[in-house]
Amino acid sequence: MKSLIIHLVAFWQVAVTNCAQPVNWKYCYRVDQWLIPDLVDGYQLWSGQKKIYQSEKEFLKKNRSN
Repeated sequence: MKSLIIHLVAFWQVAVTNCAQPVNWKYCYRVDQWLIPDLVDGYQLWSGQKKIYQSEKEFLKKNRSN
């Protein structure tokens, strides 16, 4: 429960406060491009379907053999 609260507070401090400024609206209004994919990734990490840095490890492994 503490972890959820910490993440919600961090989200509020970073995303909400920055998106409240008019200069940042052009970057924040497409929530489907930045928030939804991150929520999906977070759920996959939480549920164990995906491991941290899994795609980066696969990319490095693939390019190391070249």
